[in-house]
Amino acid sequence: MKRNEKILLDSMVKFDQRGFQHHDVKDVSMSGVFIMAKDGKLSALSAKMPVEVALKMRTNGITKIHLFKAEVTRVTRDGAQLQFNHADVDAYSALLHLGLSKDA
Repeated sequence: MKRNEKILLDSMVKFDQRGFQHHDVKDVSMSGVFIMAKDGKLSALSAKMPVEVALKMRTNGITKIHLFKAEVTRVTRDGAQLQFNHADVDAYSALLHLGLSKDA
């Protein structure tokens, strides 16, 4: 993958007894993700709030949805930083593959 090629991820976030809602991802790493705010939907988030993050990622030619449990670490006008605190091995493997793809 070329260094300036964008990696697009479909992302959904669930918090505060609401269903999953689509949010654009600005940055994703092995430890967490920054989701972009839109339409004031993130105003209900606060630090240390538990959330669930579903990321649709394509690895090795297969598209899968990976679920991560996370915690809000920071909320800004632009979005929220979420730190992963639990995911299965397959989900972390997909993140590792994504990170390696960005460096190629």
